[in-house]
Amino acid sequence: MSSTQPFLKGVVVLIPAFALGRTQELLLILDEYWSNHPDLHNIPIYYASPLAKRCMAVYQTYINSMNERIRNQFANSNAFDFKHISPLNSIENFNDVGPSVVMASLSGLQSGLSRELFEMWFSDKKNACVIPGYVVQGMLAKTIINEPKEVTLMNGLTAPLNMQVHYISFSAHADFAQTRKWRKPLGGWLKRPYKLVKLLAVYW
Repeated sequence: MSSTQPFLKGVVVLIPAFALGRTQELLLILDEYWSNHPDLHNIPIYYASPLAKRCMAVYQTYINSMNERIRNQFANSNAFDFKHISPLNSIENFNDVGPSVVMASLSGLQSGLSRELFEMWFSDKKNACVIPGYVVQGMLAKTIINEPKEVTLMNGLTAPLNMQVHYISFSAHADFAQTRKWRKPLGGWLKRPYKLVKLLAVYW
């Protein structure tokens, strides 16, 4: 299947994400993938987060704090000077015509640009929302992972959820299985909770 095939019918992909950390890592992956696939170059990628935009200068400046691969690449180019990704400041500045990928905050879809974009696109079955990691109970992003038939909009009304919803585990947090595996060797420590709390305090 061609890498452009999902976009042939004007698909819009929304990725609600945190403004810092996860967003920058995902943007690096997307920019590299687009660079390696010329057939995608006419499909724009945007990140819609004022905080992410302000902090991008930090990532672009402190390359020496990045991993070895990013540091080595700096001899030729700054990995955070994206070639295929642009910031999106507001809905008013967005030309919502044709296929695109938009990463936006807030990650839980509870408000912000991500919620506004979701409410623009949720009714069209050719569009998609990709949830890139853990979200807490009570957030709209958590709700739609279970693919309900309807969602509650910001105006309080309900409407059918037609867009595709996909979940990928792309998170800095350990999930249940990982936490259980980490906890198991502690053995008797769990019978002395004050020691475990002290350990976690050091870790965090």
